[in-house]
Amino acid sequence: MERGAVEEWDARLGWMGALVSDDEIAHRRALDHYLRVARETREARAAYDTVVLRVPRSVSAEETAWQRFRAAWLRTPAAALLAEPLAAAEVPDWGGLPYALTYLEWEARYPTEWTRHAKVWSTKQRLIRLLAVPGHHAEARSRLVDLVEAVVYRRHRCKDREYSRIARVVDGEDLRARLTKAQDSGEPWTRDQAGHVLWLLHNPQIPINRTNWFRWLSINQDTPQPPPGTSPTEPTAPTARPELSEAAEPSAPPDLPDPPDHPNPPNHPDPPPPPLV
Repeated sequence: MERGAVEEWDARLGWMGALVSDDEIAHRRALDHYLRVARETREARAAYDTVVLRVPRSVSAEETAWQRFRAAWLRTPAAALLAEPLAAAEVPDWGGLPYALTYLEWEARYPTEWTRHAKVWSTKQRLIRLLAVPGHHAEARSRLVDLVEAVVYRRHRCKDREYSRIARVVDGEDLRARLTKAQDSGEPWTRDQAGHVLWLLHNPQIPINRTNWFRWLSINQDTPQPPPGTSPTEPTAPTARPELSEAAEPSAPPDLPDPPDHPNPPNHPDPPPPPLV
């Protein structure tokens, strides 16, 4: 990818790096920046909704308000990273890749903060699936492996199951060694999740879904662990627990309302962007 494209991403989202910083002051500044961008987007959306309700209508005023809203929306990380389609082959060299990783690392390292200020489960899911492609370079692959490990060691959160897709594309001896170590954890959910991901790596033909998660648990709930280094067709795990299921996961927040309908709506060049919470 051309350096100019990378510099453009740095100029747009460079502030995001501090969202995962150990420097408390830098982290707070980055969070304040995110909150300001989100607030400006909400205000621009409210202004647009107000304009389209006016009688008599003004198409030019509606278009101006729309463009202001869209510009504000595109300054948010989720919109900037997901607004444009991206082919799988382009992802490893994509200029936005470091920031997509940072967004997921923010959710992984500061889950309470992310849930309070940025929780949109569909955004998390879309980013994980976007990055679940082969061919990542060493630095990106290392960060993805770290994410898989971090998710395995925590209690299940909505859409965490998607990280199994990442595990498959960054599979290697280092990842399997970490997952095997996690199976010795004193926490049952860590043992469950590590064992399930290893099973999916040993059986790449198995679809990644909730049904197979419960199937794996039910088959292995009373089965002893296999010897290290084996590749069972049906791996082992402790008894299934409801708190690890996706059935109890919170749903995504409700969408923002669509702009009011009019007999002759303005002919916008772009469809309305997805809602930002």
